[in-house]
Amino acid sequence: VKKFYGDCRDKGVPVTEGLRVSTFLVDQGTIGDWTLEGLPTDELSIQNGIMVTRSQKWPLMIDPQSQGLGWIKSREGKNSLKITNLLEKRFRNVLEDAMAFGNPLMIENVIEDIDPVLDPVFNKEIQRKGRSLIIQLSDKECEYSEAFSLFLCSKLANPHFTPELFAQLTVINFTVTMGGLEQQLLGRVLQKERA
Repeated sequence: VKKFYGDCRDKGVPVTEGLRVSTFLVDQGTIGDWTLEGLPTDELSIQNGIMVTRSQKWPLMIDPQSQGLGWIKSREGKNSLKITNLLEKRFRNVLEDAMAFGNPLMIENVIEDIDPVLDPVFNKEIQRKGRSLIIQLSDKECEYSEAFSLFLCSKLANPHFTPELFAQLTVINFTVTMGGLEQQLLGRVLQKERA
């Protein structure tokens, strides 16, 4: 980055030193709300929060420490968040209900192989039928609400997802880095000092 700034200055291109892209995408009020909901205050977590909330695709969080999971549970809890996993017996029913009623759905403990029945949901293959929206899940037409949101979370530290999955979802790495951990600890110390 320093080389980039130096190169720009040498060529006469105006450049802002110490630019943080995240300040363009969210304001301090939003970051404060995320912090109250449980998102850590380090720069990587803020960038991950931006990707979760702004992406056009559903987010798949690589989250071994469960920081992103805790944030989503706190953030979406007021919207009747439904939590399930792919191995649950009633998974399909929970998915259909969440899509029909517009509830957010968290699929926990995602492994590297994901059932292809979810492909129409991942690809947002939504069709209009009369006044209602539907989505075709293998052999069944399911109602779909535009209020529906989907979050996937994997506790695997180094998963090997298929290229197709990367194309269908926004894969976000919530793994804590050493610098991020330092910023989080500093943030917690400052919170204790202010209290």
